[in-house]
Amino acid sequence: MIRQFCLALLLFALVPAASAKNSNEFKLEPIGALAETKIAEAVRATLNDKGWRITGKDGKVICDLWFRKEIPSRAGSVDGANFGQINEGALVGVINFPNKTHDFRDQAVKAGFYTLRYGLSMQDGAHLGVSPSRDFFLLCPADTDTDPKDIAGAELIKLSRAALGTGHPAPLALAFPTTNEKELPKVITNESEHIILEIKLKLKAGEVAVGFIVVGKTSE
Repeated sequence: MIRQFCLALLLFALVPAASAKNSNEFKLEPIGALAETKIAEAVRATLNDKGWRITGKDGKVICDLWFRKEIPSRAGSVDGANFGQINEGALVGVINFPNKTHDFRDQAVKAGFYTLRYGLSMQDGAHLGVSPSRDFFLLCPADTDTDPKDIAGAELIKLSRAALGTGHPAPLALAFPTTNEKELPKVITNESEHIILEIKLKLKAGEVAVGFIVVGKTSE
């Protein structure tokens, strides 16, 4: 089952190499600290005091995000991963969708709070060449993901499966940012109409700029 999921995730992670463009249709603004008591205090304690809100052209909030003050990481890289310096299963932050949406696999995501954890799909001879990237953020149920420690392997997949109740994990794709780091954070879109938050994240081993696809699904 896990092996089949990993192959599927490689397919889902096929983010088109499309040219990105700045978008005036979306507003990015800072917000205060996460005060939602449904989120475990131990998790909230790891988050920055400032979050980010993405609003659409219709004035509706797409999502609120709070990233971790310092994401567990290490020196070096992981074969096939764009951001392999982040620890597998590391808590990255918390996201709130005020309205229902979809993950990158086009699974329905209910409105509410989710934790975000960094995940890696397996890579072996059967998977090589299927996708240019192995990494993504996984949505996890905030009410049961109460310990900020890293969660790896089968336990991480099991946790994310519980987020949507579909029997499948809930991936949100990652991509390299296209914006000059001095201009980050910024919300952009690409030719596939993905809504991408490009932002610098603080790691234990330094900083990394990522493109986080908060809305958008695979074209496969």
